[in-house]
Amino acid sequence: MYTIIFIETTKSGSAREAIKAAQRLGYFTILFTRSEKFMNQRKEFPDVCQMIHLKELTEHGIRKEIIDLQQQKKVIKAVVSFMDPYVSLAARIMNELCYSEISVEAFEKMENKAETRKALRKNRATPCYNVFNPKDKLKRFLTQEFTYPLIVKSPVSKASKDVYLVKNKLKLEKEMTKMLNCYPDQNILLEEYLEGPQFIAEVIVHKGEINIVAVLKQHITKKLKFIVTGYALQPKLDENLYKSLSAAVKSIIKDLEVKNAACHIEIRYVKGVWKLIEVNPRISGGAMNRIIEEAYGINLAEEILKVYLGCEPNLTRKHEKNIYAYYLTINSYGRLLKVTGKNMASAQPGVREVHIKPRKGANLMPPISMGHRYGYVIATGNTLKEAQTNATKAADLIKFYLEPL
Repeated sequence: MYTIIFIETTKSGSAREAIKAAQRLGYFTILFTRSEKFMNQRKEFPDVCQMIHLKELTEHGIRKEIIDLQQQKKVIKAVVSFMDPYVSLAARIMNELCYSEISVEAFEKMENKAETRKALRKNRATPCYNVFNPKDKLKRFLTQEFTYPLIVKSPVSKASKDVYLVKNKLKLEKEMTKMLNCYPDQNILLEEYLEGPQFIAEVIVHKGEINIVAVLKQHITKKLKFIVTGYALQPKLDENLYKSLSAAVKSIIKDLEVKNAACHIEIRYVKGVWKLIEVNPRISGGAMNRIIEEAYGINLAEEILKVYLGCEPNLTRKHEKNIYAYYLTINSYGRLLKVTGKNMASAQPGVREVHIKPRKGANLMPPISMGHRYGYVIATGNTLKEAQTNATKAADLIKFYLEPL
């Protein structure tokens, strides 16, 4: 029985859609998960043929389960993960079991932002940065001269968690002390603050050929944290802008020595120069797979699986549409009583999908990470501006009713 093993998933979004794609391709799908909630909601995962619960997703535990599956005559064709921090682990196991050639070393660099900066230190897209080693004395480190504002982050942060904007030395010391208290053995990354429009490039590399599948402009809201609340996909970008972005992205991929992999690159246009925010070893989560599918008719999660299986991806656009995805956040704390307006929003002009993430009874809060985005509206339009208007108008109809905590 040809089998694909997935290490962890989300209830919805790109990681889950990869499992659905594997099932469509005819594979027996197995999910390794730490989530007891998923086990209790087993009937809501019809695309998962077998679900295996592990208290911790350690390499030893995963390998032990795989041996058991092989003894059950499962033929493992792929071991993959679309979730941090398991991407390189899955790829390493897969290369050993399936004799594949996924770019594990590149994945490992991407999973640690300090290692990414080190690998790209000679690349023009790398901003000024500094790394604090917790073995050093913080007081001595802070005697250096810094140019403010700065971004302070954990090298293994994800979804905007553990990322802080600091505007002076007092704030810098406070945030670094707080981070050391939480992660006493972890380096701290300091980067120059970059101003300019930010884009995300979804990339597939197959046998060394770099394919930029989609480029989206990100709309970022700064409240408690930097949170992406909008993604704008316009098939026809300004030619010179795209040419320079493409060159920057390809130089990053080459310097990271990526041969067979998928990743997404967040990059900002700063005074005529592209500067790397971060690179992640997977497709973006949330609505990204759906956005690209609506825009181009490409199921990117499925094409990534094909690359991992050693097949050629089909990245031909079936159509081209302007797409805007608007993410829903809230400004208060509370327990969710109900959500209204989803059906009205779905019926609005241009709306392709409305997704509400939390269920009744969930505790909600203002966003301090991407995980605190509570749904999205995807819409199309004759122009990108019209697509954005359609999405935001529909989103305005959705109301979250909360009981104070």
